[in-house]
Amino acid sequence: MVVRRGSGWGRRVRAISLGAIACCLLLPVSAGAARHYEKVSPADKGQGDIVGDGETTVAARLGDAVEFSSRTPFGDTVGSGVIGQTQYVARRTGQGWMTGAITPTPRPDASQVLFAPTGLQLFSDDLRTAVGRAYDLPAVTDDAPLRNNIYVEDTATRALQTVSISQVEPLSPFDFFAFPGTFWGMSADARHIAFVTPTQFLPDAVPGVPNVYKWDDGVLSVASVLPDGNVAANGADSPEKLRGAMSPDGSRLLFTASTGGNVQLYLHIDARRTVWVSQTELDPSDPNYQPDPSGVSALGMTPDGTNVFFVTDTRLLPEDTNDAPDLYRYTDSANPSSDSNLTLISHEGDLAAAQLIGMSDDGERVYYQTSSPRLVLWDHGTSTLITDIAYSADPQYGLGLTSVAPGYGRVTPDGNYFAFGTNATVDNVHGLTGEQTDGHWELYFYSLRGDSLTCVSCPSAPAVADATVVPTVTQGLGLTYAGLRPRFLADDGRVFFSTAEALVSQDTNGVLDTYEYDRTSDSLSLLSTGTGNDPSTFADASASGDDVFIVTRQRLVPSDHDDLVDLYDVRDGSSLPQEPVEQPRPPCQGDACRPPQSASTPEDPMGSRSFEDGGAGSTASRLFAVRQRAVFRGPSGLLRVRLFAAGRLAWSGRGLRSGSIRRSRAGTYEVRLVLGSHARARLRASGRYRTSLRLTFVSASGDEVTHTTRVTFRVAAKKGR
Repeated sequence: MVVRRGSGWGRRVRAISLGAIACCLLLPVSAGAARHYEKVSPADKGQGDIVGDGETTVAARLGDAVEFSSRTPFGDTVGSGVIGQTQYVARRTGQGWMTGAITPTPRPDASQVLFAPTGLQLFSDDLRTAVGRAYDLPAVTDDAPLRNNIYVEDTATRALQTVSISQVEPLSPFDFFAFPGTFWGMSADARHIAFVTPTQFLPDAVPGVPNVYKWDDGVLSVASVLPDGNVAANGADSPEKLRGAMSPDGSRLLFTASTGGNVQLYLHIDARRTVWVSQTELDPSDPNYQPDPSGVSALGMTPDGTNVFFVTDTRLLPEDTNDAPDLYRYTDSANPSSDSNLTLISHEGDLAAAQLIGMSDDGERVYYQTSSPRLVLWDHGTSTLITDIAYSADPQYGLGLTSVAPGYGRVTPDGNYFAFGTNATVDNVHGLTGEQTDGHWELYFYSLRGDSLTCVSCPSAPAVADATVVPTVTQGLGLTYAGLRPRFLADDGRVFFSTAEALVSQDTNGVLDTYEYDRTSDSLSLLSTGTGNDPSTFADASASGDDVFIVTRQRLVPSDHDDLVDLYDVRDGSSLPQEPVEQPRPPCQGDACRPPQSASTPEDPMGSRSFEDGGAGSTASRLFAVRQRAVFRGPSGLLRVRLFAAGRLAWSGRGLRSGSIRRSRAGTYEVRLVLGSHARARLRASGRYRTSLRLTFVSASGDEVTHTTRVTFRVAAKKGR
């Protein structure tokens, strides 16, 4: 029963330009707080825009890092990826925002449009690890040649690990063709990954059928193991595109399999045991007893992995009185074969597949959408109708956790607040709370504490524009990262969105601006300026909501000297060092007006010298020193590096084997550089192999810097000559 209540990183780019330390125009916002602008994207962007036309901006959970793309390469770029875009990660440091490219060097013959694009589209919560698909990357030697592979990358060093290493059958051309558009589960640190393929990767996998595999930081295992300890003989799958199919710690993974009848849902736990989630709890003597439930589909799992939500059209409990789809919760216990593990959440039998919107972390508050359509809250056993009409006409922006695109529904970890977007109306004119929307997309906010539904984006006059949580500043073939869900609802209930509606008097430009809704004061405030001719759109936010990332052409800090699209952090918190205001230069006189004498062009002018990071007084010179160029005889050599502090030094480069060392004190140390097999072959063929070496040092105090050195390997002289 539903009860109605109440009423309605060089630069990598490591050189710290004025644009990197962009600070600090203050923005007055509600509740007496103040935000300021920090320019995240670097001043030198290769004369190109930051991408602002797809879901390709990902903020770290803490807001101290953000991933973005550009169609114009810059900085330490070594290759472009999907449809010509290069990906970058920027990190906030005490010296400013530091940006580094993360797209690995692709094979020259890899198609970046259809069959073999290079892309990192799944990220750890801190953005220090990325997962993606690419075609036989030249920097890796253990991947399948001339095939699509799954890789894990350290975004600080660009060091790569191959996930998809088969020990039995070779990869087929169709393995991982859809990855990461299709994904099967990943941990919060991206060191645990699930994938499904009919190619037999391990001897204990069942040949000729799909198996679910789990990669645990370099160790591969078969995860589709049934409760009896046998691998699913008829094949298995993991719920595609389900955000939360794997628990954040990587210990629990959902998968589906059939033992000859209907497909059932299972939970693989700690690589030691498996429980049957969709098993009926009716007594075999009950006339509705069905040992093989039908219509089973996984819809979600709480972060600790103990509560699993699924739908089935089979009666699994006595209180289920219909033979239509209903929502169930499975709660793991010490003795699942004897304990009661199931809870019936919906009772009407009209639950649409993929319409679990979200739940509290403890699984006691659940928001879901029915086929009617209605939005319902289940709170510790009591159901409340939120609204009768909540249909989303565009499936791309569905509300459920299994939405292919980012989706328009969010729930806070405590379950007290719920935000969602819809273009639904009650009479083709008015929105869900009475405002005249005329079918435009609006963003709504539900508070459990006040049992209230509010349209946070509706104007006082009839609506003329849509509210959005997708950047629309640039135009191009937009990309969608599978699994990405921009945080337009903060953990404390604040809501962020973009609209061209003037919702406050300060908004006078008539273009897209970014807003914040504060539930504590029930008020709106601008996060962008509301002035000027250029739109500013929401991209993502930290979980706390203290860092909100927007994209815009508007110059929001004094150091922004161009009209290119930039990425900004609208920050509520500590500021970066005050950025100096650039003073106009006095006019030149006499010999001072002459241009400097030209120097001879150095060897390889586009090499590491162009992106040098270790000048006098720089962070690099204070942390470590290394020669700018080095030449070695043979396929390996020792490079001397002087460290001025304790910490970890990592190195990588095209054709080089990656590595790292950790030292407990300052000193001079040797780094052994070794060429991979492909690079060795080129060295033998041409007599010389030249590449760029990237050295990244993270001190014990947390300071991080990257330096690029040009290294050349020459064929060793033969003895006697």
